[in-house]
Amino acid sequence: MRAIRMRAEDEIECTDAELQAEGIRCGSFDLAAAALAAQRIRAERGWTEQEDVCRDASKPRDEAESAREADEHCHLADEVRLFLEGQGVYDIRCVNDEWMRVWVGAGDLIVVPARRYHRFVAGKAAALRYVQPYGGRHLLMQLYRVSDDRTRAF
Repeated sequence: MRAIRMRAEDEIECTDAELQAEGIRCGSFDLAAAALAAQRIRAERGWTEQEDVCRDASKPRDEAESAREADEHCHLADEVRLFLEGQGVYDIRCVNDEWMRVWVGAGDLIVVPARRYHRFVAGKAAALRYVQPYGGRHLLMQLYRVSDDRTRAF
């Protein structure tokens, strides 16, 4: 996993400490033990639900869902994902409104803090699979920011 701060004049590599200071948690897990990792996260947070997501870029419904995630939005609860297959890019607003970009792939875990605006763009590979534990469907509802050139995906 790689993370950078995106600034108009340059890009700066982010440390784990900088990610943590922004409330963003990144890590890795053993793909063979993904179910156990998701179970541990649900137990730590007192959550009981999870969604197993598999998207195929060649299917219109999956393509539409991916397009919705590319618009800047936030959720009322933390967004937690364990990536099983494929890759993608998270752009996450920092506290000072700069963008932080985090690349994720199979074996990566990311936690985007509640009420933190972000966008997710899936990689070019045909398949994307991840597990998303959560505490209630209503807490994952996407709350969009008004789109303009600053908020649209690249």
